[in-house]
Amino acid sequence: MNKCIILVFVTGFGTIATPLSAQQYQYAGLFGENAYDIQVVKQQENSKPVLILEEKERYSKHTFHPKLGTEKWVLRDKKEKHNFTAQRTDNQIKIWGTFQGESVEKTVDIDERLWFNKLDHGLSEFAASDQQELSFWVLKLVSDLDPLKMEAKKVGTESLTIDGKTYESVKVKLTIDNFVLSKLWSAELWYRASDGLFLRYEGANGGPGTPTTIIELDKKIEG
Repeated sequence: MNKCIILVFVTGFGTIATPLSAQQYQYAGLFGENAYDIQVVKQQENSKPVLILEEKERYSKHTFHPKLGTEKWVLRDKKEKHNFTAQRTDNQIKIWGTFQGESVEKTVDIDERLWFNKLDHGLSEFAASDQQELSFWVLKLVSDLDPLKMEAKKVGTESLTIDGKTYESVKVKLTIDNFVLSKLWSAELWYRASDGLFLRYEGANGGPGTPTTIIELDKKIEG
């Protein structure tokens, strides 16, 4: 169960071609002793916010909707042999393509809660709002893309220093939306208080004994 949560965070690889209006950021990831870079682009497509991430052998694109959270998610992962699209209509998510090297075509039922499969950046709007708690859906990458309810809760504000620069931040705790399962896994995230920009993630990447994963804002790339 633990491993499935962090897997919805990690995405993409390569160099991203972006329009002039896009915002570009670089994040530094650390899993145990393994360091890696994540390229992030935020832009608008057809008046909808879009998030594109590339890192190592993985690419993901997330299209957001104000009433649905994630509206469409595209994931291509050479190592894990994923190449699929998931798209939400009302309270259903249709999935098609290739998952773990096998053809997949399925529809999963959820409820009116928002859906996010990029939890760190996807929760930026929540972090910048007055809302204190949020229950939402994810699709688990280690169990045939089954839906799972998660909960984000604001736990306070902090001054967070990254690479010598200090940010006033909102701290969010992320857990599984289940009393028992919430004791087994959690993660902490920090967002810039002024606008909800994702700054830092810290949490386990798997079961007991798995190294902690840390993701931090590295720099904004000027276009």
